[in-house]
Amino acid sequence: MNRKLSFAALLVCGVLATTARADEDAPQEQMDPAALFRGAQEALLGDRPGEAIAKLEALADRGVVDAVVSFDRGLAYAARVRAGAEQPGDLGRAAHGFEETRELTHDPTLAADATNALTIVRSEIARRRARAGESVEIENGFSLGRSLVGLLPENAWAVIAAVMAALLSAAILVRRRVTLPRAKVAATTSGAIAGALLVVTSVLAWAARDVRLHTREGVVIAPNARLLDARHLAIDGVAPVPEGARARIVEETGGFSRIVLGGVEGYLPSSAVLPIAKR
Repeated sequence: MNRKLSFAALLVCGVLATTARADEDAPQEQMDPAALFRGAQEALLGDRPGEAIAKLEALADRGVVDAVVSFDRGLAYAARVRAGAEQPGDLGRAAHGFEETRELTHDPTLAADATNALTIVRSEIARRRARAGESVEIENGFSLGRSLVGLLPENAWAVIAAVMAALLSAAILVRRRVTLPRAKVAATTSGAIAGALLVVTSVLAWAARDVRLHTREGVVIAPNARLLDARHLAIDGVAPVPEGARARIVEETGGFSRIVLGGVEGYLPSSAVLPIAKR
């Protein structure tokens, strides 16, 4: 009888110790970003979008900013829509994930995949708006100046400006030392071109830096949100803001975000606009 009681006590202690170790390991796995990411990918492959969303949002809450994580988050929200378990704002959050991927990535293949996925998501939003008799215009695009700035990264503009400065200096030096008229004309022409390009690329490098440091943008994640005026009343004559639209965030005060969208300025609840992370 004593041996049986001793064996039972040892068994209970072993079970309790195993349970305690499992309880200790679980929080560690939940706090490990790598484990969360692996779990999210497994959930996506296993067609469990809700679980993938929870893990990917947990990564975002921990301050993880990564193009692949953003892309997978967009896929997870789109997969939940496809699975028929859609929740309000899922298409907007999917668009946000793909927009953020394009903003963060240096990989042209990933950027192209995000662009294609974003087109599909916004096409679905436009189809729903058309069926409801609303405007199907979602993507307003950038101004000409912003489009030029976005052609190359900030560092690329800076490098080109440095090269043009070197060429201008060389042209000035050559012009002073040569005596042949043709050589002087060639040096003068080269210097003029290099100087003009130096000015242009310097301005573009400064503009790219200004956009990176001071321009905040976000994606509207609320379906058919209405733009509000300074008194937080709906603005008459302005169509509802489409879900998934990209807008410039001017400021955030008192739970509201002042945004500019398609040349129209107004307020939306801050919960309706999800900021886009930057590199």
